[in-house]
Amino acid sequence: MTNEATSTVVTEVACPLCGHACDDLSVDTAGSGLTVVANGCDRARDGFARLGGVPTNASARIDGKPASLDEACAEAARILAGAQQPVFGGMALDLNGARGAMELVDLAGGIVEHINNEFGWRASRAVQDGGGINTTLAEVKNRADLIVLFGTDAVSRQPRFFERTVWVKESMFDFDTTSRHIVYLGAGLNTAPGVSPDGRQPDVFEFDKKRMPEALSVLNALLAKQPVAGEAPLGIALARWQALADALLAAKYSVLVWTASAFDTPQVDMNVGAIAAIARKLNVTTRCNALPLAGNDGDSTMGAVHLWQTGFPMRTSYASGTPKFDPLHNGLSRLVANGETDALVWLSSLNDTVAPPSTGLPTVVIAPPTQKLDAEPHVFIPVATPGMHLTGHFVRTDKVVSLPLRALKKSSLPAAEQVTAAIVAKMKEVGA
Repeated sequence: MTNEATSTVVTEVACPLCGHACDDLSVDTAGSGLTVVANGCDRARDGFARLGGVPTNASARIDGKPASLDEACAEAARILAGAQQPVFGGMALDLNGARGAMELVDLAGGIVEHINNEFGWRASRAVQDGGGINTTLAEVKNRADLIVLFGTDAVSRQPRFFERTVWVKESMFDFDTTSRHIVYLGAGLNTAPGVSPDGRQPDVFEFDKKRMPEALSVLNALLAKQPVAGEAPLGIALARWQALADALLAAKYSVLVWTASAFDTPQVDMNVGAIAAIARKLNVTTRCNALPLAGNDGDSTMGAVHLWQTGFPMRTSYASGTPKFDPLHNGLSRLVANGETDALVWLSSLNDTVAPPSTGLPTVVIAPPTQKLDAEPHVFIPVATPGMHLTGHFVRTDKVVSLPLRALKKSSLPAAEQVTAAIVAKMKEVGA
């Protein structure tokens, strides 16, 4: 809604630039760009300014030379029709973009991979093996009296996490949010947001994050009343570890916050499994849930669409006509390094800062005109951004809410799903 009939400021805008999906932004649409004037973080202000501008000279390109949209889509279709095993990467998309991408992947018999999947599939495997109990942002806001952050400060991933979810002025059940106990595990974290409004400092356990499995083993042992060797695991007095275990047992509603990208990659599934084990132990006598911070770059949105349509996570191949999930084999980097793919399609309407890999393969990039490129792709098709130029939907970090995205400014550029639909139509014309 606008404040007045003549106002250029749009209020209650949802932001698709991180998984928190804050829906209280005020954005000024005057001029050629978009300016966040209230309630945004630095990421939102920069992203809306950069992505929200209306380009005056953006056009499709073939080998760096201007081309019409129809010509570019026809060339992309030619590449895919001739490819034996194309791989589709990026996938930073809203709901409509994800649906369009899936139709193209299916028709092309490709393999689909999200830019965050190197961490995501490992975390998913841990939950598949041992289960998990997750909570929502609303539950954290209204119930959590103890919040433990494992290897993450939250704000590096989702900048307004503490502002919107922890140190809120109002909550249900007459809960005093300033009384929350905040604990950080790991070194090199921004702990300033964890200071309570009344000045109470968070509890910080400083250690190399690569030793997170040891820390989780200590906590699991203490919660199970098993002996722990040494007086100072990870250089921290055992009495402090015991006090944390006791606090978890005494809490009415504790929340374990983690993000897979904060862990050493080979340790992701081990750490996630150990966090899930803590939650299982605590739920015998009290309430404890995990809160994975996901959703950045539309990974929860793309993951949800893929799951709805196939029953599988991403890193799935459609080469045989039936989806085949293989997270070890179907990683984009592995496929490229081993010469097991012959074309790359990079779709990304929400993230223009991660460049497609330079592979030497025929490459099609469908992305905003501001997309970072390390090399000129064979085909580049600029697209508009959902939540700025286009309406759409975006799945929030806790995966229980899908936020509506609004079109704030008209753009002459097509939506990603319009481009993929055009390529699909071209491929069908030639019988691909």
